[in-house]
Amino acid sequence: MEQILINDNSEEIAREVSVLKTKKEQIQQQFETFKFVWWGWVISSVIGAGIAFIFFTGSSYNGFNISRVISNLLAGALIGAFFYAYIFGAFRFLLSNRLRKVELELVKTGAVELQESIDQNFFTKLVQINFKYIDQYYLQTQEQADKSFRVALFAAISGFLIVISGVIMMYYGKTEPAYVTTASGIISEFIAAVFFYLYNRTILKMSQYHQKLVLTQNISLALKITDEMEKEQKDKALQLLVERLTLDINKYLSDSEK
Repeated sequence: MEQILINDNSEEIAREVSVLKTKKEQIQQQFETFKFVWWGWVISSVIGAGIAFIFFTGSSYNGFNISRVISNLLAGALIGAFFYAYIFGAFRFLLSNRLRKVELELVKTGAVELQESIDQNFFTKLVQINFKYIDQYYLQTQEQADKSFRVALFAAISGFLIVISGVIMMYYGKTEPAYVTTASGIISEFIAAVFFYLYNRTILKMSQYHQKLVLTQNISLALKITDEMEKEQKDKALQLLVERLTLDINKYLSDSEK
């Protein structure tokens, strides 16, 4: 009876994994659809420049000069390119979040599947479960790092556009609003720098977790090799491995707390 329940659970988990893999492939295909392409930048810049020319220059056609036309066209092209990047970036951000969630569900389901069959090969399954949980934590950290980077990038681009707006206002003689706009842009750039700093700290933490993953893999490989040795060699190898693993253990624990 217990074996039947285990088989039923295994089949259910296998179906769930199959559904998640199919969903992952679909999201990856959608993600490939929203790629940034050079002609997209060109078209959006041309549209932005055309709109700027119509609204800011075309209405006063008799009194415009060439420098004002060029500045309006450049400003419109920049705004058009920004909207292209913003819209496609938003779609890619949403798809990336969906993809991360599916990958996280795959890792969780894989860990549950291993727990269901842990009695078959306790040591190997235990190591695999450990890897699954490390992968799960790594995916969560990576998702958080990606969000921090996108927020920092958005703040940096917004601050840059605000500064450009202030410069354009100065060019047209509107000095007081230009000062306020430029100061706001500089503050936005400072906020973006703080976000980039936090993103960098997150990346460093991810690197530390990756090193721990490599260490765990090496230990698992060593244990697997010793398991296939003869009795006498196996006992000596295990004893040496335990001594190496417990050497300066307090130092490693104190370092991990920092």
